[in-house]
Amino acid sequence: MSNKTSSNDSAAETGVETSHLILHCGDTDATIDFWCKGLGGVLEQDEEMESPALDAIFGRAGVRIRDTFIRVGGTRIHTIETLDVKRVHEKAAPFEKPLGLSGISFRVADLDASHAKASSEGRSPTEIYSFSELADPVRMFFLEDPDGLRVEMIEGEV
Repeated sequence: MSNKTSSNDSAAETGVETSHLILHCGDTDATIDFWCKGLGGVLEQDEEMESPALDAIFGRAGVRIRDTFIRVGGTRIHTIETLDVKRVHEKAAPFEKPLGLSGISFRVADLDASHAKASSEGRSPTEIYSFSELADPVRMFFLEDPDGLRVEMIEGEV
């Protein structure tokens, strides 16, 4: 038995609409390569900026960032790299993720082709996992972006 629900709420009905996801990164160039070259995203904006508003948001003076907007799979991703204080991704054990948002999923028409492309580009995809026992079977594999965000590539309806 499936517990799927249908969401027909439109922005007009709820007053809320997704604008974009925010992704803090340690290396903007590697992030652009992953999302644009690896997943076919389109780089819409790439700039550096300073602002008193950024100082207030980050809670320190002199904040300088490089930010991009990348559109991929119908989602707009806003990347932010702090240039005044360099941050690096702390490696965790495979699939050990903190509570909270830890990934994003993209549906693909040909999972095998997507997996082969990721492998040929050296992106270290996981094996393909199959959930054939489900009423609506799905297959998936995972990638990690340069800062450890789990990216699920899925074939099938969930």
